[in-house]
Amino acid sequence: MEPTKSQNSSNWLFVIGSLWLLLAAWLLYYQLNQSASIQVEWNTATELDTAGFNLYRSPAADGEFMRINDKLIPSRGDGVSGASYTYSDKSITGGETYYYLLEEVELDASTNRYESDIFSYTVPVVTWWAVVLTAVSLLAGLALILIGIREHKT
Repeated sequence: MEPTKSQNSSNWLFVIGSLWLLLAAWLLYYQLNQSASIQVEWNTATELDTAGFNLYRSPAADGEFMRINDKLIPSRGDGVSGASYTYSDKSITGGETYYYLLEEVELDASTNRYESDIFSYTVPVVTWWAVVLTAVSLLAGLALILIGIREHKT
């Protein structure tokens, strides 16, 4: 006996729904296995005699800060204008909070640590977009499978 048109469409709904569920599982797997990183950004107004910058990180606001850049982040500003900087911190763990401290290094090797400007960032375990896409994929897959079950019964 040959399958009816309704059975064929319900089979396709099962297949497509299953693919949506696989997409949801892959998105979640990808996000949980993605290495976390933080983009640390800062701006300067002027950089008179500035050689560059060091960036320090600590797991506590009052903890020991360790330098995270391998070499001096070179100055790009001058005595009249500053510059914008970005440093990607990739040696972090999702779900943890990190505290950052910036140190300016002058041409004469003196330093200025901006301890009043310590800032923190909590690294999410899963990003918001992954949660939304996973939820949409999961709901779409389940909806298609349920529609396929209803069509198969008729």
